[in-house]
Amino acid sequence: MILAGLVGDRAALDQLRGLPDAANAGLARAVAKLGIALQSNVQQNKLSGQVLNVRSGALRSSIDVAFEQSGAGVTATVFTDLDYAAAQEYGFSGTVNVRSSLRLIKEAFGRPIAGRAISIGAHSRRMDLPERSFLRSALADMAPDISAGVEDALCEAIT
Repeated sequence: MILAGLVGDRAALDQLRGLPDAANAGLARAVAKLGIALQSNVQQNKLSGQVLNVRSGALRSSIDVAFEQSGAGVTATVFTDLDYAAAQEYGFSGTVNVRSSLRLIKEAFGRPIAGRAISIGAHSRRMDLPERSFLRSALADMAPDISAGVEDALCEAIT
């Protein structure tokens, strides 16, 4: 008759029971780090010349990141809340209404004149804005880094 016993079975079971918590904590750290890296990539690369050039800096400074951790998983969302960001990201083709405004003109019929304010009435205008993806393209560029970061976090939690 052969008898076998497992030495350290309680420690092994305790380690296995703690594995989901360790994996979630490691994933949360990795996702937070990757979300911040994606936000930085959008601001420093995509909105600083690769896709769009800086005019006022409003779009670049509006890029934000939010983290959420629940029983279903861990997410990082990089987003902007500016109205015109979607038109830049996806493109736009249609008619827009332009409100009345004052405009300073310094040239008439190709010749310089003294500056004069003129009133521009409200009107509609046809716009064809091409797609200039800065969020989706940054995510696609970072896809290998994101996969590697998540895989590394899981491997670290298991060992």
